[in-house]
Amino acid sequence: MDTTPRKPGRPRDPDLESRRKAQILETAAKVFAGFGFAGTQVQVIADRLGVGNGTVYRYFPTKEALFLAAVERGLEELTAEMDRVLDQPVDDPVVQTRQAIRAYLGFFHRRPEMAELFIQERATFPHHHRPLYFANKAEDERSCRHAAFWSGLVASGKVRDLSPERFFAVVGDLLYGTILTNLLSGRPVDPDAQTEDVLDVIMNGVLTDPERSRQRTGQPDEPETREEGR
Repeated sequence: MDTTPRKPGRPRDPDLESRRKAQILETAAKVFAGFGFAGTQVQVIADRLGVGNGTVYRYFPTKEALFLAAVERGLEELTAEMDRVLDQPVDDPVVQTRQAIRAYLGFFHRRPEMAELFIQERATFPHHHRPLYFANKAEDERSCRHAAFWSGLVASGKVRDLSPERFFAVVGDLLYGTILTNLLSGRPVDPDAQTEDVLDVIMNGVLTDPERSRQRTGQPDEPETREEGR
């Protein structure tokens, strides 16, 4: 009997495995976005990658695990981009607000498939759903970042002293509605122009200064004056 010990196989390359996993998730996101979760076959993802089914299942044992991992990866990328904006030191927090909104809309402009996946996750896996970046939870570490960011805005004297939860909830709903409308309408999108539109409505509102003052005090509208003789 041959008792010669076997030579060890080629050691695992963590970087190679990480790259392969990222490739699978990148391709999976686009396939799921195109066919939907129910209509996607893992074989299609494997074919686009030029690998066998077994390679995909080695990293993700089920289609559900693959889908949720693709969604999670998108959320992590979005969060990283937004955190970079909110963590950078700036002299004008209003400018930082513009940069944050632009980064958010720009992400989905570059990655429209992620908006589609977030919709699918809400519909197919409601118990797995995680809120997008601007959604706030008291126990979430992000809420501390949001609170610090909002404190800087208030301290600048340029915005009213609202609660950060209220501000981020409204902004989050507005931006989420914007990316969904962009996706469903299929219209050409300019993230810079949309950022300015969103900021104009949020920061400047739609009422004139006199009308805003009347609304706050509850004063009735002044009657229109008529020319004499008419």
